[in-house]
Amino acid sequence: MRVIERLDELYAIGGGTRLAYSPEEDAAHELAAEWMREAGLDVRSDDAGNLFGRRGEARVWSGSHLDTVPNGGKFDGALGVVAAIEAAERLAHAPLTVVAFRAEESGPMGSRRLVELPEGFLELHIEQGPTLERLGEPLGIVTAIVGQARGSVTFEGRAGHAGTTPMNERADALVDAAEFVLRVRDCARDGAVATVGALEVEPGATNVVPARVTASVDVRAPTAEQLGALIEAIGFEPTWRQDPIAMTGRPLDALRAVLPDAPELVCGAGHDAMVLAAAGVPTAMLFVRSLNDGISHSPNEHSSNEDVEAAVSVLAGALARLASAVDE
Repeated sequence: MRVIERLDELYAIGGGTRLAYSPEEDAAHELAAEWMREAGLDVRSDDAGNLFGRRGEARVWSGSHLDTVPNGGKFDGALGVVAAIEAAERLAHAPLTVVAFRAEESGPMGSRRLVELPEGFLELHIEQGPTLERLGEPLGIVTAIVGQARGSVTFEGRAGHAGTTPMNERADALVDAAEFVLRVRDCARDGAVATVGALEVEPGATNVVPARVTASVDVRAPTAEQLGALIEAIGFEPTWRQDPIAMTGRPLDALRAVLPDAPELVCGAGHDAMVLAAAGVPTAMLFVRSLNDGISHSPNEHSSNEDVEAAVSVLAGALARLASAVDE
């Protein structure tokens, strides 16, 4: 299948590592631009580096991103771009725009710098979780994206020699940070999640008691009230916060019409769709089943050819409805 072949071509760029604004992400955008032209789309980029393949008035957009996390998987982001190009080619006369956003994994950065917005946006993405696999369902419709907040907490201690500083006289910042990590874990409940994903230890030497530790914090919750309560319970000041975002309007209606019996899910990950929806764009997301227990951000990320083909067909059907609705 052409979609899978193109995903393989993208994955070969950087071996699954295409970081934001890197030469590898540049190369992926150049390749996607070629495919857009082959699909009969007019190609351009904006000042943020977002790539657009446009046909006609094109007030409906579909796409995703082409960057990855370090040593990421083949499907995350890239499937949404390649599938949108395939759908646009199948809908040879529909006014559509295919978009490949820049630097989703690092922000999102590209979608936040848009200077124009569509009248509707539809993003196809792998689930990145195990729900659809456990339900035995190939596809699912996203109804909302959970609220998220990120920040960091710094712990101050006192550096000392690892061999000569008595245990009862130490001010070990890493021990304080370890206790904080456990508190973060214990505060998350009732569908909320909380993660410390990175620690910066100073001075960072094997034989020195840590003097300073900065811990990253990522929290997510289904409601704004839960998100606020979790932030307060953990005790950190977010540097970025996004309340839960609902999927709405014609894009959601179109997915439900094409896939009436599909399970509906709340998404626990952030996506470019979240950014557009927060900006007031009617937005919807279609999830494809992630196999291997839903693993993602990993080379073991996988979705079957059959599920991908079903997803492309549903995407094309929903985009056809959207394009005709906008023209009315």
